[in-house]
Amino acid sequence: MGMCKPSGGINPPIYGPFGKNIPDIEGCPPNSRTDYYDEKTGELLQQRWYDSDGTAIWDRDWKHNDSHHNHTFPHDHYWDWLKDKVHPPRPEYIGPNGEKTNIHYC
Repeated sequence: MGMCKPSGGINPPIYGPFGKNIPDIEGCPPNSRTDYYDEKTGELLQQRWYDSDGTAIWDRDWKHNDSHHNHTFPHDHYWDWLKDKVHPPRPEYIGPNGEKTNIHYC
C-alpha cells in the first residue's frame, strides 16, 4: 500500500510534548501537511493540512488527553475561519455515515 501525500508535500516533522498541538496555523507551504510526534515516544499525535494560502484547514488527532470527552481515535477537526479569524474553532468532523475521519485527507 503506497503512502498518500498532499500535492504540496509533507513538511519536516515536528516533535514536542504530549498534550500540545501543532503551533503553526498560518504561513505554511501551500497545500501541504505537517505531522506532530511525541518527543519522548516518537508516536504520531497529530496531522495538519494547509490550503493553497498555507492556512490550516484540517487536523487529524491520533492521540491526546481524553479526560473530558469520550473520543474515538483517530478523529478529525476542521478549522472554521468564518467564525473567528484570530482564534478559529476546530469543530469535530462527523461524516455522512457517522465516521470520524475524512478519507479525502491523507
